[in-house]
Amino acid sequence: MAGQGGRITKADLLRKIEIMLRHDINLDAHQVFAKVEEFLIANEATQPVSGEGIGYVQINEERQDEYLAWENSIKQEWFAIIEEIREGIKRENR
Repeated sequence: MAGQGGRITKADLLRKIEIMLRHDINLDAHQVFAKVEEFLIANEATQPVSGEGIGYVQINEERQDEYLAWENSIKQEWFAIIEEIREGIKRENR
């Protein structure tokens, strides 16, 4: 499941989440998110490294709290998306 040029797109992830929830609607958002992370890590491991666009990011330790807050906000956004998909499936099944 890869879109543009072998890359996983947001649409790919949304389809994967929907498939997981259709298989088991009782998975909580954390479980779904963990499975998506596993899927992404496994996909990255199978992709060849071309060297294009690869760079280094220097993390300023003084801004570590800011980075963690940003990461948590991204997770919260995905948790909300997962719950929206779940609710859509439930409405569809009523």
